[in-house]
Amino acid sequence: MSSIWKQKTGLMIVLVFGIIIGAGGLIFISPPSGGGISATVTTAGSTTVYPLSQIWATYFPADVPGLVLNPNSGGSGLGQSLVSQGLIDIGATSSYPKQEYIDENPSVEILPISADALAIVVNEAVNGSEFKMDCDMVVAVFQRNVTTWEEFASTFDVTITQTGAISVYARSDASGTTATFAKWLETADENINSNGAEYEWNLGHEEALSFPAGVNSVDGNPSVSSGVLSDDHGIGYVSLAFMEGGVVVDLYNPGNDEWVTPSVANAIKAIPANFTNPGQDIMNSNIAGAYPVARVLYYLVNREYLRSHAVTFLSWCLLQGQTHVHEVGYVPINGTAAQRYSLNIVADLIQNLS
Repeated sequence: MSSIWKQKTGLMIVLVFGIIIGAGGLIFISPPSGGGISATVTTAGSTTVYPLSQIWATYFPADVPGLVLNPNSGGSGLGQSLVSQGLIDIGATSSYPKQEYIDENPSVEILPISADALAIVVNEAVNGSEFKMDCDMVVAVFQRNVTTWEEFASTFDVTITQTGAISVYARSDASGTTATFAKWLETADENINSNGAEYEWNLGHEEALSFPAGVNSVDGNPSVSSGVLSDDHGIGYVSLAFMEGGVVVDLYNPGNDEWVTPSVANAIKAIPANFTNPGQDIMNSNIAGAYPVARVLYYLVNREYLRSHAVTFLSWCLLQGQTHVHEVGYVPINGTAAQRYSLNIVADLIQNLS
């Protein structure tokens, strides 16, 4: 660390640590940037986290003059690798690192920075303003095990207004929404249908999937949403920020035995109050009212290569930066135990910089 950064560190600790103690409010006091100090915080990794890093890169310099964020993608594995080698300030990952990585990199800290959730939407012509699905139903539709609405109704012993082919809309581009969706579909075995209609998801959980023939693969959330809205047989999945206009599907959560409507508030409920392990799985949470399709997104930092301006950015993104999370369709974690977990790590990092 340069000598001038060392001079600034004590003041930064006082300012940021005071905010961490009272983190219930989203007020960030930035360290002064006087003396013409200019520094760049570098990130790389998950393509899921990348849009969030990009939106933060537009707001961070305005709030903290003299510092800028340079986000890059490349995949979660790359982010984990580069930060372990000290080649970047912050690694981004949408999946919790494997135990082997954690064991081999004890100096790497894993900080939850946001949550991710999605909604399934259908055209109003399919069944009016109400629609419910469990995981087996969703697997059967998006894997094309059932291809007509009549077949769907008979297979799952439900009443559906629409008849004819099911028009499925999915993402063609690499998307964290797709990865989260597929991760949840892999939990279909946790769901038991009384009529014996059980299905297994066989397409993996990558950010870009090869969907079966007959699926309308389109680029981006807006294209999925507009496809469903313009197709009276349509169904698709979108990030929570793109639900408007379609009929949102209530999903069955086998963890709490409830049908839950997709919303930011219900996704946040999936984060437990005793969040003490950042690797905790929050899908199909047993918490009352928790939405079943949710996961945590992460930043990684390496204590051995830690620079003060990277800690300043972490403080900012966990506090003031949370107000911008919704702009990319993700779920802010402000006020949750996940935020407190990360802020406690940041407080420790700040003390170690002194």
